[in-house]
Amino acid sequence: MRIHFICTGNVYRSRLAEAWCVSRQVPGIEVSSSGIAAGRESLDPISPWAAEVLARYGLDSFASGHWQPTTRSLVEASDVVVFMESEHRRFCADWIQPGRQRVEVWEIEDIGPMPAEEIPGKVERTFRLIRERTDRLLESLGGDGQALGAPDRVKNAPKRSL
Repeated sequence: MRIHFICTGNVYRSRLAEAWCVSRQVPGIEVSSSGIAAGRESLDPISPWAAEVLARYGLDSFASGHWQPTTRSLVEASDVVVFMESEHRRFCADWIQPGRQRVEVWEIEDIGPMPAEEIPGKVERTFRLIRERTDRLLESLGGDGQALGAPDRVKNAPKRSL
């Protein structure tokens, strides 16, 4: 089964979701991510906020090394497609195969313009939502929340904010 996460630039939300999902180490689940505008605004491999979260939660080894743009082939090859926002689903609407694919729209906002001192809290809330929704998704696909094979360092991730 292939799960594919889609956001805007594939440097923040979808990459965090991909890394968390991969860290759960569910047999038979392949995970990938992409962005509908990946590479258009930034050539950085990942946002500094996502990199900070991955490092703090011990997820570096579960993250893909670079962003990738969303393509028809990536969407069509997936059994489950998770969009971070409705605009991402609209971008891919012609590529979705409703009878074959499960589609979810999580409505998780990007960081967006905000005062710098508010960003760490927003990032932590975003990652908490991503973890919760990813775990629910995996459980609904037949994974047992207690049996998901995440390493202890990930299961017992720190509760502090950025």
